[in-house]
Amino acid sequence: MKQLNEHKQSPWNGNLKSALKGNLTVGRPIGLRLLFLLLVAGLFFSARPAKAQAKLDINRASYQQIAQLPVSEQLAKKLYDHIRFEGYFTSIYQLWDIPGMDAASFKKLKERITIVPVKEQSLVQERIEQIYYQLERWSSSEGTSSDFVDLWIEKALEPLNINTIGYEDLVNLQNVSPVDAVAILNQRQLVHWFRNSRDLRYTPGLSNYAYRSVRNFVQYSDESLANWHGSILVRMDNTPFMAKDAEQSNVAQNLDLLENHSSANNQLPAMYYKMRFSKGKHLDFGLAYVRTQGEPMHYALTKPVHLPEMKYNVTLKDLRWKNLLLRKLILGYYKVSFGQGVIMENTDFFMPRKSGYGFRKRFNGISGDLSRTREFALRGLAFEMNYHRFRGIGFVSYNSRDAILNRKKYDDRYSFNHFIVLNQRLNYTPGDTLRGKALSWLNAVNELTYGSHLQYTFAPGTFLGLSYYESAYDRYLDPDPYQVVGTDYKGQQNWDLRRTTADAEILQAYGGAVSRGSNPFWSKALSFRRVYGFNFQTVWRNIALQGEYGILDKSRKGFKPGVGPSAFVVSAYWQSETFNVLALYRNYDLGFDNPYQRSFSNYQRYKGTLFEKYYYLQSPLYGQLYLNNPQAQAEEGFFVSTYYHIFRPLTFRMDYDNWMRKSDAAKHYRLVGTVDYRPVYPVDIQLRHKWQAREEQNAATPNRFYKNYEFRGKLRFRLSGYDALDILYSSSKLIVHPRPRVFGDIVLDGEAIAANYSHNVNRYFRFSGMLAYYKGFLWNFEDTQFMVMDSRQGAFRYWLSVYSRLTSNLSVRIKYTADHHKPINNIAFQPYQSTIDANPGKKFAADWLRYDQNMFYLELNYNF
Repeated sequence: MKQLNEHKQSPWNGNLKSALKGNLTVGRPIGLRLLFLLLVAGLFFSARPAKAQAKLDINRASYQQIAQLPVSEQLAKKLYDHIRFEGYFTSIYQLWDIPGMDAASFKKLKERITIVPVKEQSLVQERIEQIYYQLERWSSSEGTSSDFVDLWIEKALEPLNINTIGYEDLVNLQNVSPVDAVAILNQRQLVHWFRNSRDLRYTPGLSNYAYRSVRNFVQYSDESLANWHGSILVRMDNTPFMAKDAEQSNVAQNLDLLENHSSANNQLPAMYYKMRFSKGKHLDFGLAYVRTQGEPMHYALTKPVHLPEMKYNVTLKDLRWKNLLLRKLILGYYKVSFGQGVIMENTDFFMPRKSGYGFRKRFNGISGDLSRTREFALRGLAFEMNYHRFRGIGFVSYNSRDAILNRKKYDDRYSFNHFIVLNQRLNYTPGDTLRGKALSWLNAVNELTYGSHLQYTFAPGTFLGLSYYESAYDRYLDPDPYQVVGTDYKGQQNWDLRRTTADAEILQAYGGAVSRGSNPFWSKALSFRRVYGFNFQTVWRNIALQGEYGILDKSRKGFKPGVGPSAFVVSAYWQSETFNVLALYRNYDLGFDNPYQRSFSNYQRYKGTLFEKYYYLQSPLYGQLYLNNPQAQAEEGFFVSTYYHIFRPLTFRMDYDNWMRKSDAAKHYRLVGTVDYRPVYPVDIQLRHKWQAREEQNAATPNRFYKNYEFRGKLRFRLSGYDALDILYSSSKLIVHPRPRVFGDIVLDGEAIAANYSHNVNRYFRFSGMLAYYKGFLWNFEDTQFMVMDSRQGAFRYWLSVYSRLTSNLSVRIKYTADHHKPINNIAFQPYQSTIDANPGKKFAADWLRYDQNMFYLELNYNF
């Protein structure tokens, strides 16, 4: 019996071609063999601790292991202290140097311990051994936190001097809030000098989370651990892109184009290579290469050799001349972030509710960029400097941008419609028969961007800053929706038939006559965009107030301050040892179309518009205008988040957001409550409930409402040796607007149960895995990946991850995931006749259909 992939897949998934042809069979997963080989290799390289079953390696033993030897408690303590404070044993007869050692104890120890010489480690190697678990966690982080990860790894291997560090360096460290940073600076001014971690720990106003984080990054004198240090990361995976189901006709049309495209047969996995090197305290440089799954190779040079497109940077830092401190000078690719992200933050990734606190922390300043950001990467020169109380940042960038080109010309040149963040950077747009290969979306527009930020500090944590940037383009900017939205089977414009009030956000996109203009620094400039504003912050005791205001300039000829749509964010944060609360208000005008805006919002730009309904567009791949859009949507709302450690075993968290979407005045709310209760130490009970909804209708439009209720309960057992067992139950209910053509029941239920186990064989080798059954929608953290799943008929999912430290510097992680959906019988669907005619020989019916996925994830980390 033939097995078919489920027809409801992403239209750009190459496996779907075979599914429609009826010739795809599910084979034995190759990933299992690779996983088995790595498991054997990991056990082999971790064989040193395995000898401890026969004899204990006394030099590497913990106090608990030594205490289990057949000697008195006092003698065990003396053995452990000798190793810690006097050095390792090199001979079994050195045991006689321990006070209280007698012949009987010596004989027992000789039979049960072994002396393995310990090679002298460098200071960096000792540092890696101390925090290897942190390096493992940071190196595996993805997406928006990459700039933090690079900084944290660098500072962990080359710690900062806590007695000379400034506010900007402190606030960028993990779990450090503005209140924590100011508390450290005020205490240092009071005591003049931190001698050790004990002095730091008793800093008034410093939270426990901040202290436990800061101690990983600081030292208490000016010492350099090594002349050279750095890290190398290699990551490969074949995880498919997340996309919703498309209309059947669009699927078939898209497959025909993919068959004629070279990338359709490209089965190579996604690859990410990153290398960072530091020399002393003043020089950093690095290289990175990014390619997504199924993407063709793109070369920066083809002669005399083929050189792939890569990211690179060289950074000079912490150079002082009298009162002028050059904090950073970066040549190559870099990131820039000001204030609350209203005016400038260049990343390709959207993070909902990015408040700047906790897990939603925002980097402040400039840094070298070796991340997976490609569309909004800045390439050129950037600097950051301090002079007395002034802080200045300047940057200039010249880079190409992927964009959708319009079919009509202005002055003999094609204009561009929108920037687009592509999953796969194909040379042209599959599915768009109106453009074909003539109008490529790849590197379609050249952009010159420059800007600055000037800040004056009144007191530690209290400052006022002015920000500005301007971008110039070598094409006219004309966001015409008719050039992106397609037609129906009768040839009628979907823009005219399907448009709703929410599509006002598309109509308010920046461009047209107001964007026309030249640039004094670039003769090829035909259009421009200019954004400016200010930000502020003040810290008083344990309260931090922050805000940022930005304006998109629309003054046309010349420059007229205050003319144009604006965006505003203001927040207040109150912190104590067991309680904190964040209150935030934002208000973004509908016309504030700033491609570098990454401020707080629940949804990304174009949510609810025709760009989200990609089956109405000229190519389904244009749906990435919404799906991958990192901009904040035009919203006005109020957000409150609080954390309360009621008493030792009980904590409570709550997030509440109430906002209005500006395009159609639709009101939304979101409430999430989390309770964490630990009745006894090894047992942890976590309960989370979410209520979220959009109103059914308002004065502007009869809205397509929805309501979502979600419950997640987790029971965690913390076992010996840092092992853990988690049992998860999840239940969700989504009530949506009735659409009888698509489904009969307006209530979409979801339910899942899963078990996750993690076992540390020893400090060098660990494995973890999960077994789960789910039906409906489910999100979950799986080892180092955040995954989103959906199955209408139900699916069984499992994964196994192996982590091994092959040496003190080198670690490897491999993960295999399988997803098996329940089969469906007697499947038949009738496409349009035009689709049948365009796909002769393809089958649109099946007696038995089943959807299976096999995925792998491989990661190598080398820190030195």
